[in-house]
Amino acid sequence: MRQLKVYVLASTLYWCCCVAALAQTTLSNATLKLTSQGTRVEFSLSEPVKHSYFTLQNPHRLVIDLPNTRGQFSVITERKTDRLVQKVRTSTPKKPSDFRVVIETRAKEDFTIGWTGTTLWVQFSDPPPSVPKLSVGQQPQRPTDIIIALDAGHGGRDPGSVGPTGTYEKHIVLSIAKKVAERINATPGLRAVLTRTDDYYIKPSQRPEIARQKMADLLISIHADAFTTPQPSGASVWLLNNRRANSELAKWLRNTEKHSELLGGAGKILEETEEDEFLMRTLLDMQTESSQQSSYQISKKMLSELDKVTKLHKKSPQHASLAVLTAPDIPSILVEVGFISNPREEKNLNWAAHRERLADSIHKGIVNFFRASPPEGTLWAMQKYNQPVEHMVSTGDSLSRIAQRYRVSVNAIKQHNRLKSDVIRVGQRLKIPQG
Repeated sequence: MRQLKVYVLASTLYWCCCVAALAQTTLSNATLKLTSQGTRVEFSLSEPVKHSYFTLQNPHRLVIDLPNTRGQFSVITERKTDRLVQKVRTSTPKKPSDFRVVIETRAKEDFTIGWTGTTLWVQFSDPPPSVPKLSVGQQPQRPTDIIIALDAGHGGRDPGSVGPTGTYEKHIVLSIAKKVAERINATPGLRAVLTRTDDYYIKPSQRPEIARQKMADLLISIHADAFTTPQPSGASVWLLNNRRANSELAKWLRNTEKHSELLGGAGKILEETEEDEFLMRTLLDMQTESSQQSSYQISKKMLSELDKVTKLHKKSPQHASLAVLTAPDIPSILVEVGFISNPREEKNLNWAAHRERLADSIHKGIVNFFRASPPEGTLWAMQKYNQPVEHMVSTGDSLSRIAQRYRVSVNAIKQHNRLKSDVIRVGQRLKIPQG
């Protein structure tokens, strides 16, 4: 009898183990999301499992194996060429009881894998933002606004410098950039564009390209300095040094495909003179020299205003080899708003009122320079030289918005342009009456 009980118990344990072995985790769905951190792929499972993964190339693939898992999901195919993830699909696993998913990407990119409850997620870091390209020879008419490109340094997987209490430079400078943008956009005749609007990474060399595509008249890169000891403090303004400027000039000369992208009409002239290398070099040299001179004048205005709200680390413009300042056709400066490695300045940078004052000073530096030297064809140039003011209608414009911007009435604009209705078209030029 005792032997029978042992046999029954052993049989029961055996069948329980078999049932447990047969029980599988279920994968029910896969989703692709675009977040401020980058591209994210999520897999919904009935329970967490101990996953494994490896990567392959040609094409780039991330392969994830889920043991003792079954399920299915619809294949995800991304056809937009500027997106990192190209396809999410299944594949044949090594073991019949396992489940294998494959994420195909258009380029090699950093990623992290983790679990949130029963959701397995893969976070790819920071695909570069999509920037529309100008076609060869395309030189759109410049807007009447003076356009300021504000570049918040670092972002995403690159936190920048870290303060003694853990403050990330990337968060501080983005906050300041947004505050400067608010002030610029509230100033008639000025318009701000941000190279990044959230916490994601952009290569330094790509930031001038974004400014060029936005037809910027000035690029300001905003950073917070750091040192190995806590003593250094104060703001500074940096320009591109001559050696790096000459190196970039040589690159532009060799890359004839980029000549058409230069702003201010230089692109078209270069296209017409590509056979004359000496003339091309002279034209590019003149363009670069003009931008550098403007950068120096702007930096002096900026230091004068920063000196009113914070200590200066350097009272004159400094020079360095910085990729973000390499646009030959756009005046470019880098503003260090203080040393985040200094405990007192880290505390100040975390103080909203101090960031407001820094934003005020940067805005005033911009206004002071462009009031004195407005680009030709802008509203401020027309006002300075008492020229008739014209507005080119762009997407989203309406007569009421245009009237509000120039502080005149809708009827005054209609009468001045002999308009019979409120309908206007993109590209149309309207003469603005004196207010």
